[in-house]
Amino acid sequence: MRSIVDTAFMSVDRTRRSRPGLTLAQARAGIDSDVSAAVEIGNRSSATLGLLPIAEYRAAAGRGNLLLARLDDEVVGYALYALARNRVRLTHLCVDRRFRGLGIARQLVEQISASHADQLGIHVRCRHDYGLGEMWIELGFSQMSEKPGRSKAGHILVNWWRDHGHPTLFTRLSEDVLVRAAVDLNVLRDLADPDRTDTRDARSLIDDQITDRLELVRTGALDAEINSIEGALRSRCTAQAQRMTQVRADRTRTAEVRSELNAAARAKAANYPRSAQDEFDLRHVTDAVAADLNLFITRDEELARLFRDVAEQQFSLRIMHPSDVVIHLDELVRAEAYRPAALLDTAFRRQLLGLGHDADLQRMANTRSGERPRDFQRLLRDLALAHRERTGLFGPDNMLVATFSAYRDGAELVVPLARVADHPLGDTLARQLLFLLRQEARQAGAVVIRLADAHATAPIRLAALNDGFRVLGDNLHAYALDVCDTAGQVSHRAVLAARDVGLPEPPQLRSGMPAAAAAEVERTWWPVKITDSDIPTYLVPIQQVFSADLLGVPQTMFPRQDALGLSREHVYYRSPGGITPQAPARLLWYMSGTGRDAPHAAAVIACSQLDAVVVGTPAELHSRFRHLGVWDYKQVEQAARDNLVQALVFTNTEIFAEPVRRGRLRELAETRGGHRVPYQPLRISNELFAAIYQESRATL
Repeated sequence: MRSIVDTAFMSVDRTRRSRPGLTLAQARAGIDSDVSAAVEIGNRSSATLGLLPIAEYRAAAGRGNLLLARLDDEVVGYALYALARNRVRLTHLCVDRRFRGLGIARQLVEQISASHADQLGIHVRCRHDYGLGEMWIELGFSQMSEKPGRSKAGHILVNWWRDHGHPTLFTRLSEDVLVRAAVDLNVLRDLADPDRTDTRDARSLIDDQITDRLELVRTGALDAEINSIEGALRSRCTAQAQRMTQVRADRTRTAEVRSELNAAARAKAANYPRSAQDEFDLRHVTDAVAADLNLFITRDEELARLFRDVAEQQFSLRIMHPSDVVIHLDELVRAEAYRPAALLDTAFRRQLLGLGHDADLQRMANTRSGERPRDFQRLLRDLALAHRERTGLFGPDNMLVATFSAYRDGAELVVPLARVADHPLGDTLARQLLFLLRQEARQAGAVVIRLADAHATAPIRLAALNDGFRVLGDNLHAYALDVCDTAGQVSHRAVLAARDVGLPEPPQLRSGMPAAAAAEVERTWWPVKITDSDIPTYLVPIQQVFSADLLGVPQTMFPRQDALGLSREHVYYRSPGGITPQAPARLLWYMSGTGRDAPHAAAVIACSQLDAVVVGTPAELHSRFRHLGVWDYKQVEQAARDNLVQALVFTNTEIFAEPVRRGRLRELAETRGGHRVPYQPLRISNELFAAIYQESRATL
C-alpha cells in the first residue's frame, strides 16, 4: 500500500464560482482514456503531487475510487482516494490550472463525502510549505496534527481532517494510532533494559511496523510502581516512561471499578490482594479501565488469569501478552482479511487466525513427534512477533482441521508451520494444503518452497514427499517455478533458483522430453509448463452445470461436495467416441456457453494435468470414481457406448485468473494450427497451448 506520508496534494479553489456543464463520475474501470486523462493532469502538477505510478490510477479506477470532473466532456480534474479503517484517505486532489477557481475541487470533495457518508471522514496529508492551508480550510478540513516528514529536509507534514460527524474516541487522535494501551512495570523494564533476558516480546511493542498503530501510555499505577523501586533501575524506567503519553483515571469511577475487579479476583483467589504486588496489579487494571483505555499489556499470567474475563466482559478492557498485541493490531487493520471465506466453494472455510483461535491452535501441537505444548506456544508467539500470518482451515462443524503459516524470504516461500488435525479427510486436506502453498509461492513470487516446520504432522510430510519435495538437512524443499517456456529456459530458471537458496542444482532439461518425464517435472515443479516437450494438450469441452460442481467455475449459491471440492484429483466421464486423450497430458477446460444452464460466456477457464484415462463399464467406473466426479450412475450410463465409458483422471487444476473467451480463443487459434471450437476433446499444438496459457495470466 502506498504510504500517504510520501504524497503531496494540489488544488487551487479559492472561490465558490461554478460553471454549468460540470459533471462528476467515477473513472470507468478498464477504460484507458479515463485513466490517461487523470494521469496527464496529475503529471502537470508533479511538483507538488509527485509522480504516481499509472498502476495506482488503474487500481483506484478498478475499486471505484478515481472520481473525474468533466466540463463539456473534457476531464478537468480528479480525486484519487482509498477507503481504509472506516475513513477516506485522499491521495490526489487536482484541478487543471486552466479551470481553477470554478469550485471544481470543492465539488469533488463534497461528492466523496456524500458517497461515503458512512465513513468517519476524509484524511489528507500536505506539506506545510506548499501554502495550501487556506485551501484545505475552505474545503471543510481542519488541521489535526503535524510532524516532520521522511525526507532529508524533514519538511513538516500537516494532517487535515474533514469530519463526517460520527462520534468516536479516536477522532482527535493521529490517524495512524489504532490503540492506546497501558503497560505494567515488567513490560516497562523490558523496554528500558534491552539487555534483560527474554525482552523480545515486549520490545515488539516499539517495532517500526506497529508504532504508528499503537500508542503506549503511562497511568498513575505505573507511576506509583516506578516510585516504589530504587537506584539505576528506577532511573531507566523513568526515562522510558517519559516517552509515553500520560493519562489519568476518572476519580469518580475508580472506587466502583476497583470494587468490582476485586470481587472478581477474590472469587478465584481468596483474601485478594495479599501482597504489595497484588495491590499494584489491581491498581493497574483499575486505572486502565477508569482512564477509558481498551488495552492493558502484561507478561504476568496470574494477573491475566484473575482479571481478563471481568475486565473484558464488564469494562471492554482487553488484557494481553505483548506478542498477542501484534496479532490484535493486524486484526484491526485488516479486518476483512480475518473474515472467513469458503474453501474451494465447499462447506469448509479458510481464514486468518486471530486471538480468538488460541484454544483451537493449541490442539495442533504435535505431541506424537515429541513437541511440547509450551514449545508450540513459543512457535506461535515467534510467528506473531515476526508479523507472520497464521491461516486456518475449518470444517463444517467449525473445528480447526489444518493450519499453516508462510512468508517470502528472498527467493523462498518459508513454511514454519504446517499442521493437519486427525480428520476423516486428513490426507486430502494435507494434499490440498500443499497445493495452496504452491499457489501462495506463485502469488508471492517465490521460486522454492521450504517446509521448515520440524513438527509438521505426518500427513503433511507424506503429502510433501509425494508432491516432489526433497529432504535437505532438517527441511523439505520443492521448486515452484512460475514459467511457461522451453525446457532450456525452465532449466535456466531452476538453476538460478537453486543458487539463490543454496540447493543442489537440478539436472538439465532438454527439448523434446518424453511426455512422462516432462509431466513429472510439471507436477513436482508446479506451476511450470514446458512448451517444447512431448506432452500433448487437449481442449476439453464441459457444460457449465458440470464445471460448476467439478471445477468450481462458475460459482453458484450452493457449496460443492466437501470431498470433491477439497480433492486435488477429479474425474471427468465421457463417451469413448472420437479422440481418446493419451495420458500424461494437459487438459484445457473449455466451458461452453450454450443451453439454459449457461449464464456465463463460453471460455477456456482452467488447466489440469491428465494422469490417466480409464475405460470400463458404467458400473465399474462409477463405483471406482464416484467420490471424484459429479455424475450420478444414470448419467454415466447414458454416456456409455457399447457399455463402455471413459474416465479422465486429472489433478492440480489451476483456475484461470482471466478466462480466455471464445472469440479470443478463435483469434489465437487461427494463426497457430486450428480454428474450431471443441465439441469433444481436441488436441492442440504446444504453440497454441502456450498462447492460451499466457493469455490467461495477462492480468497477473
